[in-house]
Amino acid sequence: MPRLPDRFDLWVRRARACPDPARQADYVLGALAALDEWHFLNRGEEGRPSPALAELEGGPHLLVFSGPDRIEELVAPAPGVPLPIISIPTAKAFPWCLEQAAAGLLVNAGEDGFIVGEDRLHAFYRGWSRDREQNSIGFWIPNLTTEEEDFWQEHGL
Repeated sequence: MPRLPDRFDLWVRRARACPDPARQADYVLGALAALDEWHFLNRGEEGRPSPALAELEGGPHLLVFSGPDRIEELVAPAPGVPLPIISIPTAKAFPWCLEQAAAGLLVNAGEDGFIVGEDRLHAFYRGWSRDREQNSIGFWIPNLTTEEEDFWQEHGL
């Protein structure tokens, strides 16, 4: 039975509707950045994890999944045997993927799979990191009067 699309699937569909390939990758990477963690199929041994790679045009690509259930759709687990999954928080997943020296990412391999090149991953990560640093500086209080705003500006806040 086909599963219902989740929010991530809807973002991938929106990405595919965009005519600019660079923006398509940004949509998918933005959807990945909104997740709590990324999931990878572990082909290594216990204590020595190693992510699964897919050999595609351009070189090996990391298999990245939006959830553990997406891995189960691709790889049928043996009864009673848990799938070897590597789950990494999003903030650490970006640099970890870049360290793997793969040619890119294959996101949710299968029918709805999406390929993101290493160059788009680097560009998105640089912008995302910069924006996260800038957004963590200070705070904004909505609906200030001009006098209140002047007060905050005068005091460097």
